[in-house]
Amino acid sequence: MAHTPWNTTPSPLSAGLRGHWLSVVVITLNEEKNIVRCLRSLVFSKKPEILVVDAKSRDRTVVAARKLGAKVVARSWKGYADQKNWAFGKAKGNWILSLDADEELTPDLAREIESVIAQSPQDVEGYFIKRRAFFLGKWIRHCGWWPDAQLRLIRRGKGKFSNRPVHEGLEVKGKTLTLGEPMNHYTYHSIAQYLEKMERYSDLFTQSASPKKRRFWWAYLAFMPPWLFLKMFLLKLGFLDGWRGFQVCALSSYHEYVKYRKLGGIKN
Repeated sequence: MAHTPWNTTPSPLSAGLRGHWLSVVVITLNEEKNIVRCLRSLVFSKKPEILVVDAKSRDRTVVAARKLGAKVVARSWKGYADQKNWAFGKAKGNWILSLDADEELTPDLAREIESVIAQSPQDVEGYFIKRRAFFLGKWIRHCGWWPDAQLRLIRRGKGKFSNRPVHEGLEVKGKTLTLGEPMNHYTYHSIAQYLEKMERYSDLFTQSASPKKRRFWWAYLAFMPPWLFLKMFLLKLGFLDGWRGFQVCALSSYHEYVKYRKLGGIKN
């Protein structure tokens, strides 16, 4: 994918950004393949605090992050929400931007973030950011994957991540808005990576499934996988994404099958 050259000319908005105006928080575990792209996209007219909380990676994640100017803190893994909330507690910025290592700001989004922080109304506590998701190198425009807006930019002390084992969400009690520019999200670079992550996520699902799903797991197993495929491929127009869209829908359906098979105690 071609990237727009960065404009590093100082913005007049920087005059209104004093002290620790922004902290960018990223949690990592063996993210060597992603962290460089993520951190290189953090180009603003005034340098933010960049905080990487690493769960004892065994690759070169820490070396790469420090080389790009990030402050790296090691912390044993205690779950997605716990790790991110702990990182938020260490951030010093007036605003906090939460990113995953496989995400990337665009130049236009970086400029918009700087602009809204400088001019944000006092009653606004957070901003949603749309995500442009890529699967095996292709932007998936349908399948329910776009615009996938996530609350990622908040005033420090105004929000925290919900304590769910997987798909944790950032929550605030006050007013929120949505930014116009999207970020890039590089989801999976191979089918093998998808399947590996699916195994971990499906294990986490069995830990948090509701009593209803545990009791009627067999009904969910029978109906959810085909329903999800039809919903994503037809109702969400996944067929317009071609072969990649079909793969996304099929793999998502298979993920549902694995989740409820595990919930019912069915072995491979």
